Amino acid sequence: MGHETGTPQDVHAVALDVDGTIAGADHAVSARTMAAIAAVHAAGLPVFLLTGRSRRSVLRLARELGLRNRVAAANGSVAFDPVADVDTRVAPMSAADVTAAVGLHRSTGLALTWWERDTIWVDADGPAADELIALGESPEAIRVGDPDGIRPDTTLKMMLHGTPEALDAAAHEVRTALPDAARSMDTFWEFVAPDAHKWAALQHLLAGEIDPAHVLGIGDGGNDVPWLSRIGHPVAMANAREEVKALTRRHTLHHADDGAAVVLEQLAAELNRARH
Repeated sequence: MGHETGTPQDVHAVALDVDGTIAGADHAVSARTMAAIAAVHAAGLPVFLLTGRSRRSVLRLARELGLRNRVAAANGSVAFDPVADVDTRVAPMSAADVTAAVGLHRSTGLALTWWERDTIWVDADGPAADELIALGESPEAIRVGDPDGIRPDTTLKMMLHGTPEALDAAAHEVRTALPDAARSMDTFWEFVAPDAHKWAALQHLLAGEIDPAHVLGIGDGGNDVPWLSRIGHPVAMANAREEVKALTRRHTLHHADDGAAVVLEQLAAELNRARH
């Protein structure tokens, strides 16, 4: 359980989910939130992005935010330097887990998407591709492919897509086949390699130089639980899934109301006061 609030002495880094957290209801990062992130970064704290978004999308966002530290994409499966555009950690899925995810796609009838470094594959045109585009992924990066042709050595993550009700109905089957599956959003079951979740990525980004106890983090999805539960200052969005809210006493406003900006503005103000 994290502290109620962070103080400048306690917080040495910030880690942020994107969709449902710093991205608003329109899936874009508002000018207010961008300014709050820039203020924290300018105060000397690294701001780590920990998101399920594609590498291409995160590279663009990190550069828009002016971040100079490493960031993580594809739910932690790839970490990279956004300035040099060089990967520093890549953790693809195993052949066994790829086979299990394809099997779930066929047994449940849920749409399948699998992600490589620069390409997002979907099993067919339709709602899954539409939602990915709505979430900010580039239409040019999305292609239709055959699940039989998936290459585990280049696959960073896989997801099943459907209605919240359909995903609820498949929960037992999914968790039986892939126990580490995460409900990243209400409409996606998400699978990555066991060592590729956001907590593993955050450990890589911290590089042993910053104690997780001194990290302030904000998130909303089930895939945020592993890392938010291990840092000193976890914050849940008002729109967060219940398992996220349960692990922290500190909550902020809904992502549509710039809830992440509220927390970051407070932190930046405290940092600036501490310096004067």
